[in-house]
Amino acid sequence: MSSTSTTPITRQEVYLTVVWMVALLAFSLWAIRVGWKSPHLAGCEFRQTQTAMSAYYIQLNHDFSLAYPTPILGKPWSIPMEFPLYQWTVVTLSNLTGMELTGAARLVSVICFYLTLPVLYLLLGRLGLPWTRRLLALGFVVGCPLYLFYARSFLIEMMAWFFSVVFLWSYLNAVERRKAGWWLLAGIAGGLAGLVKVTTFLFILMPALGWTMVWLWGQRPGVVGGSGRRLTQTVAWALGSVLLPCLAAWWWVRFSDATKALNPLADFLSSEHLRSFNLGTAETRFSAEIWRHHFAILFREIVVWWVLAGAGVLALIFARRWWTWIVLLVGLFFIVQIVFPVLYAWHEYYYVANAFTLMLAIGLVAGGLLESRLPRLVVWGLIFALQIGQGWSYLHEQYPLQRLQGDCDTPMTRALVMTTTPDDILLMAGNDWSSIIPYITRRRALMIRNGMEYDDAYLTKGFAQLRGEAVGALILSGQQRDNHGLLERAVRDYDIDPRPVFTYLESTVYFPRRLRLLAIPRVKTVGDSQLLQITAESLADEKPLINHEVELASIPDNYRQMFSGMSPIPWKFFSQMGLGRHDLEGRNYFSGHPVTRLWFKVPAGPRRISIEIGLLAEAYADSVPWGERTDGIELAMIEEPVGGEPRPLFSRVLNPRDQTKDRGLQSLEYTANFTADTVVQIAVLPGPSGSISRDWTVIGPIEIK
Repeated sequence: MSSTSTTPITRQEVYLTVVWMVALLAFSLWAIRVGWKSPHLAGCEFRQTQTAMSAYYIQLNHDFSLAYPTPILGKPWSIPMEFPLYQWTVVTLSNLTGMELTGAARLVSVICFYLTLPVLYLLLGRLGLPWTRRLLALGFVVGCPLYLFYARSFLIEMMAWFFSVVFLWSYLNAVERRKAGWWLLAGIAGGLAGLVKVTTFLFILMPALGWTMVWLWGQRPGVVGGSGRRLTQTVAWALGSVLLPCLAAWWWVRFSDATKALNPLADFLSSEHLRSFNLGTAETRFSAEIWRHHFAILFREIVVWWVLAGAGVLALIFARRWWTWIVLLVGLFFIVQIVFPVLYAWHEYYYVANAFTLMLAIGLVAGGLLESRLPRLVVWGLIFALQIGQGWSYLHEQYPLQRLQGDCDTPMTRALVMTTTPDDILLMAGNDWSSIIPYITRRRALMIRNGMEYDDAYLTKGFAQLRGEAVGALILSGQQRDNHGLLERAVRDYDIDPRPVFTYLESTVYFPRRLRLLAIPRVKTVGDSQLLQITAESLADEKPLINHEVELASIPDNYRQMFSGMSPIPWKFFSQMGLGRHDLEGRNYFSGHPVTRLWFKVPAGPRRISIEIGLLAEAYADSVPWGERTDGIELAMIEEPVGGEPRPLFSRVLNPRDQTKDRGLQSLEYTANFTADTVVQIAVLPGPSGSISRDWTVIGPIEIK
């Protein structure tokens, strides 16, 4: 099954091919590294955050069970989709190296991508391509925008693709050479491919089946060298090589279905319920709307239209000897869209499994150009133009998404982190069953699926499963903001306060009565008044605590908890911005944005006053324009003797924008001998210029001993 090239390989071809391949690999490495440290999971964030959330809770709970956690559909928290080999690998790498999970996930995917390339190189050898033209064809895979973008994703795709291609290579060798070693490798690689992602494995079975049918046709009785015995042996080796992978995939589907059946809200994820979605229907296979999505992905993610059109014209004129292989490879690319029409129409990352076939077809066109009589300068100009077109497509479409830097959170997710604890559960409607908000906040969730928000039986089952758990917030988004029935149920079952605390874009957020008063000042510290707005009810509740000197004895217990890190707690406070707390590096700090004043009663005698204080790094980060950065704060201690005049005790200006030594948390101390019972005021004041812009101050423990 090869079309051996007879065109001699010139020294010029060797030199240009090697240099160009090295350049492509360098470009690939550069592109994959773009935005590497960014927490943004660009590209099908719905699915990436689901995989990331599973990995996070596997690591957090040391849960390496097959029924691994994906806590987005309520209890029990396991809804296993794929065998968790990828997640286990990511978590193990993170545990061994100390890498953050996202970096470990990207590294695992990248390694799988580059390990697949030499296997494709070996497979191309079966087509009769000399080594230089194999590299040339492989270059189109390396430079494909889809692979540049998804080679570093937090997805199982690259691992499934790697094992599937290894299976194809070992399967062909097992059937052809009939050696136990190849049979074992095919069984292991195919088994892992079927477990990690069965649809990718099913695709790779298509070329394996095609190759097998050609062998069987050539070995049928009546042809030279053919016999019934040879035919039977080939069938036996072929079936034997796919037996273990098929059994593994079948077992995992059965196991995952049984596990998902334990969650009353996850029945829609069973293989039976997903059959029409996964395999499509006669209507969806040839739907014009579905195929519009296919072609949109093709030209946006895989190959720019004029590169594909140009390659088609060049194939017709110059690659006639490779027409059969080109047609087969292009046919493989498109047939999977007929087999899995909806999956491929709505999830562009699925094309990781088959995009390489189209890229190799273009590579064969490039080989055909080298076999033509065109001037070499023209030949290489055309080949480079095809490759450069792919690079242009990546830089135009995918690169802007990859280069996004900064945090992936939003004002709403920051507010949820500041107002709830890691053990609290988010109750959400209007976001389908997306893992994005739960993953960013690192909170478990009961996501009420789209279309089920008014299903009483569905809600009753889901809410019953959460009995005994603490719901930290109710988030109603989009049209669900007017779902009064769901709000009333949450008020009844989880003691949600029916007065919303804040809105963000198309979402309204409610809190339980136990958290509402504490949540209001914490949400205010997020400070994005254009997108995140405190409701009028909440502002009215908090108004007496802002810009007034307030005695702690006069406020509710929930508010007094704000000062739990201080010993003794102050007897009075003043806050220009309102009370709040901020989570930083796993610890909870008092928000001391200027102007904040705390009054402490200090007994007579020698006393040591210690305080931990600092400004958030976001207040002076390089990404913030210079004029918008904090100009610092002043920490002042003032003695206020009973019946006497206030006396300054201590002052320290912290300006992390200009002084690196002032960055991070600062531990400050002051020691004095107080001759009589007195009051010490600890004040956080604006910096030298009087501006309070971005003076985001956190106060840790305050101790007076």
